Amino acid sequence: MVTTTYGGSNEVSERASNLSDAAGRQFDRALDGAEHAARTAAEQGRHVMTAVDRTVREQPLAALAAVGVLGIVIGALWKMDSGRRSSSRWY
Repeated sequence: MVTTTYGGSNEVSERASNLSDAAGRQFDRALDGAEHAARTAAEQGRHVMTAVDRTVREQPLAALAAVGVLGIVIGALWKMDSGRRSSSRWY
């Protein structure tokens, strides 16, 4: 078995401190990135909601038709999936 020894306990604690500092910086960068992504997603969501609101107000029948088509598509996909699950049972 190979064991690596260091110059002393000061070197070990210094390396541990350096690793801890590096991990803290990585965590801070990851947290900053996540916060930026969340802010960006929220801003885009507000833009989408504003556009949807405007479209519904300007063209209510077209918006209603779009929601109806979306409901039909989701229902068809759901039915396809439930039919596939029941036919794939082995008992």
